[in-house]
Amino acid sequence: MSLKQTILSAILLLAAQFSYAQNAASLKAVVRDADNRRPLERATVILAVTGASKNYATGLTDSTGTLHLNALPAANYQLTIGYAGFETYHESIIIKATDKGIIAKEILLRTSSKTLNTVQVTGKKELVENKIDRLVYNVDRDVTSQGGMVTDVLRKIPQVTVDASGNVELLGNPSVQFLINGKPSTMFGASVADALQSIPASQIQSIEVMSSPGSKYDAKGTGGIINIILKKNKTQGFGGTINATAGTRLENGAINLYYKGSNLSVTGYFNGSAQLTAKTKTENQRFATDSFSTNKYYLQQNGVNDFYRNSYQTGLGIEWDASAKDNISFSLSYNHFGNSNDGIIQQYNNTKDLNEHLVSEESGIRNALTKVNNGSLDLSLDYRHKFRRDKQQLSFVLYSSLGTNQSSYSQTQHSLDNEIISGGSRSYNPGTDRIYSWAVDYAHPITKNVLLEAGLKTEQETLSSSAQVLSYNVADESFIPDGQQSYSSVFKRQVYAGYVSSTMNLFDYLNVLAGFRWEYTTNNANYDKAPNTSIPDYSNAGPSLTLAHTFKNQQTLSVSYSYRLERPDYRDLNPFVNLADPHNITMGNPFLKPEIGNEYKIGYNRNFNGDNNLNIVLLYTHNKPDIKSYTTFHPEYTIGDVVYQNVNVIQRDNIASETRIGTNISGSLALGRAITLRPNVQLFRRETNNIYSVPNRISGFEYRVNLNTSWQVTKDLVAEAFGNYKSGIKWQGRQANFLTYTFAVKKQLFNNKGSIGLVAVNPFTQYLKQKTIQETANLTASNVLYIPYRSFGVNFMYKFGKMKVAKSKDAENLLTKPPVE
Repeated sequence: MSLKQTILSAILLLAAQFSYAQNAASLKAVVRDADNRRPLERATVILAVTGASKNYATGLTDSTGTLHLNALPAANYQLTIGYAGFETYHESIIIKATDKGIIAKEILLRTSSKTLNTVQVTGKKELVENKIDRLVYNVDRDVTSQGGMVTDVLRKIPQVTVDASGNVELLGNPSVQFLINGKPSTMFGASVADALQSIPASQIQSIEVMSSPGSKYDAKGTGGIINIILKKNKTQGFGGTINATAGTRLENGAINLYYKGSNLSVTGYFNGSAQLTAKTKTENQRFATDSFSTNKYYLQQNGVNDFYRNSYQTGLGIEWDASAKDNISFSLSYNHFGNSNDGIIQQYNNTKDLNEHLVSEESGIRNALTKVNNGSLDLSLDYRHKFRRDKQQLSFVLYSSLGTNQSSYSQTQHSLDNEIISGGSRSYNPGTDRIYSWAVDYAHPITKNVLLEAGLKTEQETLSSSAQVLSYNVADESFIPDGQQSYSSVFKRQVYAGYVSSTMNLFDYLNVLAGFRWEYTTNNANYDKAPNTSIPDYSNAGPSLTLAHTFKNQQTLSVSYSYRLERPDYRDLNPFVNLADPHNITMGNPFLKPEIGNEYKIGYNRNFNGDNNLNIVLLYTHNKPDIKSYTTFHPEYTIGDVVYQNVNVIQRDNIASETRIGTNISGSLALGRAITLRPNVQLFRRETNNIYSVPNRISGFEYRVNLNTSWQVTKDLVAEAFGNYKSGIKWQGRQANFLTYTFAVKKQLFNNKGSIGLVAVNPFTQYLKQKTIQETANLTASNVLYIPYRSFGVNFMYKFGKMKVAKSKDAENLLTKPPVE
């Protein structure tokens, strides 16, 4: 049965269950603060049959304070509701066999008078939360990520895959939009993998994964959105935390300070991290044939590189409740990261004719040094006004991100016999990236169960870049400016967007999120080496739809569709020729068109008692025109006055359509009170119709399996183990597979105000071996990369300050335009 037939079956199942639900009793509980009648999100609701040893149903309230328990059989029940900082609520409920329809209850919780001396008091959250439009991973419950970076956290999140080099995919799609606190940042512009390696896990509160975003979200990213939410204090008083990690591969430290009064809160932080210098080894071979001369070309390059990475971030956040209806918030942050890669590569190449006679051969050594230094200053001003009616509000957002990007490389070549330089080049590439954006959003409740939302947004991005290239002149034995390769460019992109969206609950049975989004993109490029380059403007419009129903025993079935796009970024469009490796030349393509994605998804979630749950996702996506890289081999390649031998030229183009069909299955299983298992399995089949591949239609299967095991040894001691395996995929050759595993223990100290932890990552293997094989009609290449991965570390954390629980406010989602559940 095809996936479209499966989606139809799911819709019919919802309809069948709907007719049944009309003839059974259901409980609708709305939990509010008794003092101000604000809804309480994530209140724990327990329904137990009187006298039974197990709970009949458990759950958490949504952002409106509501929880539905459907199709309840006749019985005597005990209803219990709890929320941190409030008195526990108890009530007996009798449901008779003759009761039909919905039993609605509004429960008002009173604030507990108890003052707490501990630094932080929150309700216990699950490690992974499944919501109607997103998955939430609560980092503070992840022990094995202590002392690591955000990349280490992403590897453990269902639906997310991270390869050994730090590249991220969401349900098999690498086109992902990353946000910090719901907003874009220029820190992701130059290299997403490097940017993710610069954020310590200790600074993260949670990570939201949205594989099917609604129309209120930017359409960018055919794979979806990953939103990194930094830690934010929600308790009154003054305090802070100190985090420090020392290790054999990673070191980082952070300090967070915060103050929260009755209507003003201030947060400040600083952190720094370093990936210590380690040797990375490479072994590359390439066999190619010239279809015209029938000559055969062989290239071998073996190298050792010293790699180092560092980063730091600092920021300030202020939030002010100007009145009971008005909230103003301001944030400022600066992010910096850089890396250095210094290597020596031994290379050998030869040319043979059709009869295997040697035509020419050459050997030598190449010294190469590359450096990257990026910084971004992000500023945001948000204003929100609430009207008298519940859920009616107006919000404005002003945002800017000012980035600086500096990269450079230097490479020289000489023979094995002496160190006389025979060739080389140097390049210094400074640039800036500026994003300015504003948005206005309005939410209006049409009825009690129907919310209409609409918004406008514009975003302007300006990228300026230049490359000062020098080529080695053998006659003068010096580097001289190369006017053919040096360039300057300015690229401007403006996006205008508008959306309308509706959230509704039909008959207290079916939750519906439906919307439509329109975006218009203008592009203007000024490349001094291609002065007549014209990038066309374009518009995109598409709907989004999610249907979800919660059955009894906390089971939810959902069906969704989303329209997404991927705009080619500046690096893809820039025609700059990168000669850092003269045998593997890369360049951009200013004529790329946006990639369009259509995603269909079925989701099933079941929450059992305690820490037990199951989540299943079925996915079908089709992207066209898909942007793919392709490689062409050239026996000789001329740039300016220089002729390069035995060269691969790598470019990107709209050369394919891609279909992905797969599933992700994850869950949690509690073995008694002390041990919890969290498995995750992802299976995908990819099929691409590529005009430059032979054959044109290729397909491959890949899978990913991981398991996190947590053992609560004592009340203040926990141990965890995590293992992750990602298969290689047979795809134009063979992509690399890899295995990682982590062990960690964490001990609470000072009455839970501090902790100390030990972490071991791949303790029995020093390197991750990544072997990739590339096969085309006239080329076969084998690339082996040895990544240093083994590490041991110790982490210390301490909280200070004396605070008390603050009264609950409306639940918030830090995305610029929050969904309503």
